[in-house]
Amino acid sequence: MRSRYFEANTEEERISIFQEYFDRDIETFFTSSISCCTECHDDFRAQWPGTVSHDLELQYGHQTVDDFIEQSRIQDAFHAEEIEHYSKFLECPNCGATLDRDFWIYEHPFRVPREFFDQLGEIAQLASRTPFLLLTHEFAAEVFEIILGQAAKVAPALIEGTLFRSRRADGVPNPMLQDFGAPPSDKVPEGRYNHAAHPMMYLAKAKETALAEVGSQGARFHVAEVELLSPFRVLNLSSLGEAETRAEIVFQCLARSALCAAPRLGEGWTKREYVFTRFVADCARHAGFDAIEFGSTKHPSGTNIVLLEPPATLDGFAKLLTIETLDL
Repeated sequence: MRSRYFEANTEEERISIFQEYFDRDIETFFTSSISCCTECHDDFRAQWPGTVSHDLELQYGHQTVDDFIEQSRIQDAFHAEEIEHYSKFLECPNCGATLDRDFWIYEHPFRVPREFFDQLGEIAQLASRTPFLLLTHEFAAEVFEIILGQAAKVAPALIEGTLFRSRRADGVPNPMLQDFGAPPSDKVPEGRYNHAAHPMMYLAKAKETALAEVGSQGARFHVAEVELLSPFRVLNLSSLGEAETRAEIVFQCLARSALCAAPRLGEGWTKREYVFTRFVADCARHAGFDAIEFGSTKHPSGTNIVLLEPPATLDGFAKLLTIETLDL
């Protein structure tokens, strides 16, 4: 086959050269260190569910190999017949599978520590086998120290705007403010941030998020819009974007990775995917935080706030603005 610049190279060398040009253009056009094909995208989703749920750049960043090549500099270095032939040998830069379908190009807005990928697996194993020994892991110990340090920098402040909390309408024909308080301890299973029998109060920053968190098709729900009247020290674990300091990077790894953003896997009493988030909540409470802000796993772009020690009564603690009853 004729070649524009590589007549002297063997077929195997040309395949390698074509791959190098392809990888170069990915990095040049997108400054990306992450490229996922359809074969390994599921693994990326499992490792970084917070990123997949909240980052529109990733959600809409997939394209076909042909579309990418049409707009790349590969066109300048290879004849059309070369491109058609050698594109069949392309491999995913991430997993090495044949790259013959859609692929995703993405770059985290912060530098993920190389060791973090190993730590994800190590912590998952600890959480499954010996969850009470989490603090023996160096990353968990670092999280504890960083949260302690962050507490000294965060002053109590009123939460801006209103918050939403929903509950099933069954048996509550005339809902009042107190109906939206934290449940009694004997009704509380393990949650994302609460231990079993330890009530916390989960609220959302948008009505749609509150419904998505607890809603199911065919059910009726009451949604309360409230204003909290007390100042809180809030640990922010939402996806903030860029991160520069070590503390910011650690918080972003928590917010985006399976450590704190794993979706709920079932309705059972014990939820292993919540072990590390409950560890984080324990660290936050010990450090003096009153609440944690975190991204919703049910509603893209949604944000929740969990109150770590909610009061027994909401009277004087929250102001009720509206209650809306909705059928889903």
